[in-house]
Amino acid sequence: MRLVVSIFFIVSIMYASVYQAHFQDMLSSQISYNSTLYKDKETEGKIYYGGKVTLSGILEWQMYQDEVDFYWRLVFFPDIPNDLPRLFANDNTAINTAIFLNDTLKKDVSFQKNSFLQIYNILPNQLNPIDEYILGGIAIRAILTLENYYITHKSLDSEADTPYYATIANDVKVLSSIRKWYIAKQFLPSEYILSYASKDSYINLRESPNGKILRAIQKDEMGDLCKSIESAENKGLILELGRDTKNPKWLKVAYIPPESKDTSKTIYGVIHESQVSYGCAR
Repeated sequence: MRLVVSIFFIVSIMYASVYQAHFQDMLSSQISYNSTLYKDKETEGKIYYGGKVTLSGILEWQMYQDEVDFYWRLVFFPDIPNDLPRLFANDNTAINTAIFLNDTLKKDVSFQKNSFLQIYNILPNQLNPIDEYILGGIAIRAILTLENYYITHKSLDSEADTPYYATIANDVKVLSSIRKWYIAKQFLPSEYILSYASKDSYINLRESPNGKILRAIQKDEMGDLCKSIESAENKGLILELGRDTKNPKWLKVAYIPPESKDTSKTIYGVIHESQVSYGCAR
């Protein structure tokens, strides 16, 4: 599960606009489109549509920033946004129309913790369950059938600011391999970074409790959390992922080595609790 809602993660590529796909080159002129959408009702702040629409485009599971915190969402960028009902039909200034799926803008803890399952269930053969701890986002080309389409239109001035919403009605047809982006190491949440506490000159990162040694983590390759997380940019970091359920004295961890600028080279394993401590340790 995702650690907490308010994790201060920054992706290691340039963060895209809320309403733009990370990978514009994945949009295609080879499109699929069929719609039975019709205007159902309008309230003070929303326009609701009945029917369904099937269309192709880019599906992204991504983080986004709201004020000071970061959250997770599913967003769909259709190949042909102009054919969808839009609030500003004659405004073509926006590069993409972003459709926020399955109420992913909810910020309750339970929803956010399980947000990775939304994309994992679509791509079970292309993702590992532990990928959720290291990925800044995922993008794929897909064909989706959407329903419960609506537009929020209160106090909006242009197409670029207009949010669209829908839910996925049927199974997603995946059209491409996935693209991933990762989290810059210096922005990992310090509250989950473990400090070096061993009396030895190294810590053994193991495959399982008392199992195969994956890496001997040297003391001098570890970052110093007492200075700041940013000071660990060229150092190794140990991120706690919870305890081993059968051996609770062993911690499940993700180790990001010194040579990696982001989480793309993460090594997963376990470390005995006696070898590390929480927070700033001297």
